[in-house]
Amino acid sequence: MGKSYEERLTTKEEAKTHDAPAITWESDLVVAPSTKTMEPAAGTVIEDTKEGPALGSEAKEEVAEMVLHRPLVDPLVNDLDRHSRYYLYHFATQLCEDMVVYDMPGRNPIRDIIPATSAYPLLLHVIIANSAFHVFNLSRNPMGQSAYQARPSSCLVAYYQAVSRFGAPLQSSYKDALTAKTNALSLLAKNVATVTPSNIDLILVTILLFVNYTLVESGKDKWKVHMDGALSLIKLLGEPAYLQRPMSRLRLTILSDLLVFYVLGSTLSFSTMTKFVPDTIDLEPILRYAETNNYLSCPAPLLRIMLESFELPDSRDGASGDLREHIQEQVGVLLQRALAFDPITWSCDFEPTSPFEDLKQRVRIASAHRSAVCIYLARVLPCTHPLLDPASDTALVNLTTLAKWFLELFSLCASSPRTSHCRGCPACS
Repeated sequence: MGKSYEERLTTKEEAKTHDAPAITWESDLVVAPSTKTMEPAAGTVIEDTKEGPALGSEAKEEVAEMVLHRPLVDPLVNDLDRHSRYYLYHFATQLCEDMVVYDMPGRNPIRDIIPATSAYPLLLHVIIANSAFHVFNLSRNPMGQSAYQARPSSCLVAYYQAVSRFGAPLQSSYKDALTAKTNALSLLAKNVATVTPSNIDLILVTILLFVNYTLVESGKDKWKVHMDGALSLIKLLGEPAYLQRPMSRLRLTILSDLLVFYVLGSTLSFSTMTKFVPDTIDLEPILRYAETNNYLSCPAPLLRIMLESFELPDSRDGASGDLREHIQEQVGVLLQRALAFDPITWSCDFEPTSPFEDLKQRVRIASAHRSAVCIYLARVLPCTHPLLDPASDTALVNLTTLAKWFLELFSLCASSPRTSHCRGCPACS
């Protein structure tokens, strides 16, 4: 028999997270001892202040001096001002790890694009904008205890520890964020007008970072404008000049993250959504990459069910009875597929891709996603539909029971110690 979760927990060590390389600041002054041999002047006698015999005029004195010198600066940040260097460092050490499920060496393509900022000012400005606004939000949180949390968050502590190298927290972070955002928007307009196979991925990752920025900045509908622009560019990826087979890891990361935003945005949209990718692009690798890399970690089968539901015709305006019945029938099929999804089986299959022994957390995450998909699909059906009516022998799901179970899952997650594995759970987020 296989080991239980508790047994495996004692035998499998958690993998260490990726430590981003530190950036060398030009303002850092390094104190180094320097020995200098001095020849005494003729006729002088040097007395040793230490215990021991005095030295004659022939002796040499080693005078230790403290020399201040500037270290070599990383060429990546050599031309950046002091604040921009810190924002780049903050992005590498804090924001990058929040954009993936597991922040492991070689498994975070967002961090890997940072060196490209030296050649692409567009990418540099949008990264600075994200980082500066994140710093602005952090700087408004108190370091001490508050009524909302017993102790400060780890990212807040890390921020104050890192920024102390500048002498004090950055006071211009909000202004810096708006300035970088304005510069990035101006450069984005120019780059979108000259899209080529060599720059389309960097333009798309910039748009992805703009989506993240607008969600953090206001959470309003501005991010949808960027998603519309991204969908227009994604259509180009299906053309022969832009097609990649197999897709690079960077493109998989971009498309998988945009796919998740597309699905989330579609649940809030009251209009028919365009198809996410053209038929010439295989969707399966994107779905599989999304469940193992995107921070929400939504199982690929559930993502596919959501995408198929978006392709159903709109029955709100002037739809005939036959059309409505057909749509409800198709929704019923999708609902049955969602209910047939087994969170435990998926979590066990997912385990080889996880550096942690986190089977229980994975089951919770998958269960929460399944409940959310079922609730979304069931909202299309009338409450008297045989699949929902508790009095019907063919009822598949009870929304009241499902919502109650979801709240119980939320309470369970809230009472458990929060770890990085909970980042993708809808009940924890």
